[in-house]
Amino acid sequence: MTLQIHGRFRMTDLASGSEINTGRRLESVAVRALPTGLALGEAVLPSTGVRVEPSSDAAIRLNGRRLRGTLEIVRQQNLTLLVVNYVALEDYLRGVLSKEAPDYWPEEALKAIAIAARTYAVYQRLTQTQVDYDVTGDVMSQDYGGKTAEKAATTRAVKATAGLILAHQDKLFPTFYHSTCGGMTEHGRAMGNFDLEPLQGGIACSLCSASPFFRWQRRITKADLGWALRKSPHGSIGTIRDVRVTKRTTSGRAQEITIVGALRTLQLTGYDLRSLLGFERIRSPLFSIQPVGDDFMLDGRGWGHGVGLCQWGAAELARRGLLAPEILAYYYRGAALVSLKDLSIQPIQIIGGSP
Repeated sequence: MTLQIHGRFRMTDLASGSEINTGRRLESVAVRALPTGLALGEAVLPSTGVRVEPSSDAAIRLNGRRLRGTLEIVRQQNLTLLVVNYVALEDYLRGVLSKEAPDYWPEEALKAIAIAARTYAVYQRLTQTQVDYDVTGDVMSQDYGGKTAEKAATTRAVKATAGLILAHQDKLFPTFYHSTCGGMTEHGRAMGNFDLEPLQGGIACSLCSASPFFRWQRRITKADLGWALRKSPHGSIGTIRDVRVTKRTTSGRAQEITIVGALRTLQLTGYDLRSLLGFERIRSPLFSIQPVGDDFMLDGRGWGHGVGLCQWGAAELARRGLLAPEILAYYYRGAALVSLKDLSIQPIQIIGGSP
């Protein structure tokens, strides 16, 4: 991992708060975890964690990506690094929206997605108590590109909706969203115990048919699937003999997949299979499986979990003249727009990974 700072900065020890380093500039250095502390280039610090605070006009670059806010770099027990970026909510959203939606999409679609992204971030900020951060910087929470990724159009959408979030019966809820639903949205139960009116799913949405991910195919070999299982906690089930979807959700997504092996039979969820083989390869749990020789062909639709707002559908609704509140009402039935002004929200904490 490389760290670079253009401008004044202050570096302190996380445990004691004592100052470790200050300066006008930090040239690009490799940051490594050591048994005795942290290494910044050739310098070895007897610290298990540091906080990097740039001045208001300084720029932090982490692995070449420019970030707003401050950083905490923590050595883990397995000698990896946990990096957490603390950033103000609206600044965070500027780095999210430009990654989650193309900046050439209609303004009202960008505004709708900005409100959904803001609500999701605030919900996570107020409910995430099990770990030392609020969200991850990837699609497992919301894709985050930092200042490097910011675009003028997406920044305008964030500013135009500043402070607006969604609520249901005066309570925040997790405003899940996804790229392409493939024809129908999914129930919130797919993402946990979310049996709320705005997340009931079942919304017909052929609006996303222009998405390049509306239909897709993947050929999976028995050997590939067997290898992935052996490398996972599931372990080997022997030579793969059959793979089939044995239970579906009301929207048609794979809820249970049965894999028959020579040694035993295994049941996985659609999410499990995507995680096992890769979310880029298996783009959604909305698929059918057909044997093709010694392989299996997946015919699928959509990209993502399918819960909440369909981004490609939102873009089409905006092209048809709907405003952001109307787009949100289409996907989150029963939700209402409210203001954040009466809530005190601390900076969003984004995990940057464990290089």
